Amino acid sequence: MIKIHNISFRFLLVFLLYLLLPISCIDKLDFVGDTQEGQLVIYGLFTDGDERQAVNVSQTAAFGLSPRGVPNAQVFLLNSRGERISRYYSIGNGEYEIFGVKAVAGESYAIEVILDENVYRSKFEKVPELLAEDVLSFGFANEPFRTESLESVFTVFSETTLPATRDPIYLRWMIEETYFWPLVYLPGTGFPPPVPPPCFISDIIEPNRLNLFNGSGTSTRKANFVVGKRRVDNSFLYPLFVSVRQLSINREAYEYWEKIKIVINNQGSLFDVPPAPVFGNISNIEDQNEIVLGYFEVAKTKVTRIYTTRADVPFYLVDPCQYFPNKPEDTYASECRSCDSRAQGRRWTNDAPDWWKFD
Repeated sequence: MIKIHNISFRFLLVFLLYLLLPISCIDKLDFVGDTQEGQLVIYGLFTDGDERQAVNVSQTAAFGLSPRGVPNAQVFLLNSRGERISRYYSIGNGEYEIFGVKAVAGESYAIEVILDENVYRSKFEKVPELLAEDVLSFGFANEPFRTESLESVFTVFSETTLPATRDPIYLRWMIEETYFWPLVYLPGTGFPPPVPPPCFISDIIEPNRLNLFNGSGTSTRKANFVVGKRRVDNSFLYPLFVSVRQLSINREAYEYWEKIKIVINNQGSLFDVPPAPVFGNISNIEDQNEIVLGYFEVAKTKVTRIYTTRADVPFYLVDPCQYFPNKPEDTYASECRSCDSRAQGRRWTNDAPDWWKFD
């Protein structure tokens, strides 16, 4: 017997936005209202970028718990002729990926997922043709953010210039940070150990924020946006890069995200009008009555970056890992001795990204 439970929409949104992020760098969903435990959730993003392409297959869990990854699905990428042009390979926890395959201009794509003798397919989406130009800037201020009290806040802005065409363009942006964190060097006595490699730690900025823009039917060629905010902490002691990923999407995908945005904005009060369900573009080809959650999205993409250094920050920052010769080694915090401890579940590596370059 299938039990009905209310699934935490905000949690699922954060969870699935995280799946959008390429492993190397740098973000769905009919999770509104009551959903059935065990409902299938499929989300994928396929772009024209030289990057990891991922699909996630999971099932909703009870009591607002994390969706359970489905590791035994077969996942295929289809071209406009319905041919399987690539198979996604499981890397565990319901995540499937391919490398070396990217969207081609003018082509349309869909995914096919086979699970327990059921076949699920998305609607075909064509690769958009247009992109806009993003010029990033940032600012620091004392302002209310997570609370009503003043906080030290870092804000990233984009001045976006649309292409000189009357053709419609639909955009959304995702934003991620990657910052440098050196571990404390404890030379000890005798033959000194090597200096520990630094940490490069990455995370989404404001995963609940949906930055959307509808350029159809507007004469405005420039627009200014706040693309992300976060509280200032000691991550800003060292260089911090912000990667803003622009996705040029189809009208159907834009309308889908618009509905999701309404849902997010409608979560603040018990007295809000309950939002209508948000349906994706994936279905069971033999059983149209089965509700499949999620969306398969095809996008044209590019990434713009900006970085900060400690000299940019107008606030006093304390280095918790400052080395003192007479300080016992075991009194340094774990975040000073381990990248994993510092990251606290965020993605990290000891290797600088290829784009870690300063002007």
